[in-house]
Amino acid sequence: MFGESHRGRLRRYRRLTTVVTAGPIPTTLRLVDEADMKVPETVPQSREERKYLFRQLASYFTMVLREWEAALAREHQQQLAQQKQGEDGSPTGQQQQQLTFASKAAISAMTSSRDNMRPLFRRFEQGDLEDDILRPMVEIVRAAQERRYVDANDGYLRLSIGKAAWPIGVTMVGIHERSAREKLHAGGERSHIMGDEVTRKYLQSIKRCLTFAQVRWPPEDIRQLMG
Repeated sequence: MFGESHRGRLRRYRRLTTVVTAGPIPTTLRLVDEADMKVPETVPQSREERKYLFRQLASYFTMVLREWEAALAREHQQQLAQQKQGEDGSPTGQQQQQLTFASKAAISAMTSSRDNMRPLFRRFEQGDLEDDILRPMVEIVRAAQERRYVDANDGYLRLSIGKAAWPIGVTMVGIHERSAREKLHAGGERSHIMGDEVTRKYLQSIKRCLTFAQVRWPPEDIRQLMG
């Protein structure tokens, strides 16, 4: 283009030639097959191994989101089929209203989770996710891949709440309440992870993915089902 700098031409060329993987969250990462999605126990140190780890994480979350979308689509088709049944077998108006409300709530949870995870995928593409988040995220995903959902949830809680000891006589136990209380005693310590809105949203979306995953891929040990 006239008046375009060499650097600008390079950026435009890269945009035109970059392959974007189709999926719930389009990404420039080359996704791996399901057989290769199993993440390592620890975060690798080499740059190439870390790049592959980001591809594995993006691939796993893409698979979960796809399955989640497909499950909701099947439920929607089943509801449509029920509504077309004869008068004797059709649900009442109140039942239809309840089904519609539940369906809309489920779709809203999935779409908001998908949208909130887009910034996480951008971090995967850039390869700049902080180890303070990456390490527990690998722990969470590996546990989920092994269908150890209680362990995965424990990892999520450690990441979102932290490991600080409960103060004696504490009465506020929620994530937000504890975070607020910790700020009163933290002094010069760094801000809590959940204090960042974008991070908080994609971490909570990961928790929703775990909730769906344990239904789609149930554990053999029922003690590993999250409550």
